[in-house]
Amino acid sequence: MKPFDPAGLAWAGRAWIAPGIGVFRGSVGAHDWHQHLAHQITVGLEGAVEVETPAGRLRGRALVIPAGMRHRLSGGAVLSIYLDALAPEATALRLRPQQAALALDPDLARRLLDFSSADDLTTVQVIFRSDPPRVADTRLEAVVRELRACRGETDRRSLAAMVHVSPERFSHWFVEQTGLPLRSYLKWVRLIESLRQLAAGGSLTEAAHLGGFSDSAHLSRTFRAMLGSSPANLLKQVALSGAID
Repeated sequence: MKPFDPAGLAWAGRAWIAPGIGVFRGSVGAHDWHQHLAHQITVGLEGAVEVETPAGRLRGRALVIPAGMRHRLSGGAVLSIYLDALAPEATALRLRPQQAALALDPDLARRLLDFSSADDLTTVQVIFRSDPPRVADTRLEAVVRELRACRGETDRRSLAAMVHVSPERFSHWFVEQTGLPLRSYLKWVRLIESLRQLAAGGSLTEAAHLGGFSDSAHLSRTFRAMLGSSPANLLKQVALSGAID
């Protein structure tokens, strides 16, 4: 297992992205402390991995880092799966944002390792799509659909009208339902849209514009804050693929 702060190590491998889910398979490179709004499942492909959080370090063959948890990983070869915190697949795991990092269920870890040589998202998605439970409040389902459809480009007033509360009350309602700040989740949705545009061959400037960022510098700052590295460093030796709906 390689140490934390793997200076000089480059990210390398392949990554796939689709609505609600992303997958990275390859070598972890240099990165900073960061936090994103996806539940991250990381499986070591050559042995144990280790995650560091403000609460301390956790080591194991397969780890779960809940959404919103500030963290960094040890270096090494991994399979990392990112489940949007409000996606049905994440709901099926019954995780809550910012709970402590934990070891993954051994049976699920073995199933993921069986799929670790997959060359597309489908073989990974099937594991998390076995009759996921519905969201308790159907109004939240409608809000999440709207956020995905508009790719984060909406306003609080419109969302509040969907659930019949005031704009001021809506932000509190969203946190109560999800455990996530609305503003942060909107930024995450925009980042995912930008990643999908990059996967489709767009430039950083194009991806920033279509993702709702003011410019490429704004996108790069968000990229580093949420993923721990700049787009140039993280994607230089990582083949990113996906589909634009």
